[in-house]
Amino acid sequence: MTYLSEFVGSLVFLLCGYAYMCNVSLKKTLVGTLNYIELVTAWALAVGFGLATSTIMGGPGLLNPGAALGNVIMGSMPIGDACIYILMEFLAAGCAVALCMIFFWDSFKASKEESKRGIFSAYPVEKNMALNFVQEILATFLFLFLVLLCIAGIGSLKASNQALIVGLVGLAAVAALSLSLNSTGFSMNAMRSFFSSIWFAILPIPNKNGEKVDWGYQVVVNLIGSTISGILAVVAATLVKGAL
Repeated sequence: MTYLSEFVGSLVFLLCGYAYMCNVSLKKTLVGTLNYIELVTAWALAVGFGLATSTIMGGPGLLNPGAALGNVIMGSMPIGDACIYILMEFLAAGCAVALCMIFFWDSFKASKEESKRGIFSAYPVEKNMALNFVQEILATFLFLFLVLLCIAGIGSLKASNQALIVGLVGLAAVAALSLSLNSTGFSMNAMRSFFSSIWFAILPIPNKNGEKVDWGYQVVVNLIGSTISGILAVVAATLVKGAL
């Protein structure tokens, strides 16, 4: 059940976020126009409900490959378990992309000129690989550190209350970071961008029009940068909790 909780929580998180992006990026939808406050709200709710769902199902609510690897480094999770959690996240990303492709099939077909890759992965306001790498590390570290530190003291609460608090903390952290340190988009998670880019390249999404994933950016910033900062956040939060 803990492995399934990681899959379901990740799927809720990604599907809600990607579906919103489809609504504002494609033709023939009921939304159609991007509003930044609405965008922040949509992704914050997606992360919050994903974390709450995973937690109430009894899982650790990692929803991030960096968080899984950080727990391995700190000795709180076996490497085998971490690999399965990351596999669940990868499969959830694939299911989320596939479900959006099916649900918005007619919208994709009607959107011949619109970019599709940005629906499923984050790209910067201005591409500067070295700077974007540092920005991604800082934003991801702050986000995960805030979440991990804020939920450190809820172990004595019953599961339903834990899930509510975890979800609210995740929602608030995404909203805070998205409204401030958002130069590299809404990634802060290799699952949200790198894993989905793989599925974007594989799945027969209509009207991709030869649009290619920027693999250099995805690997350096959204995979390596996000994962490094995820590991650092777990290490830092664990050390702080130990000191307290």
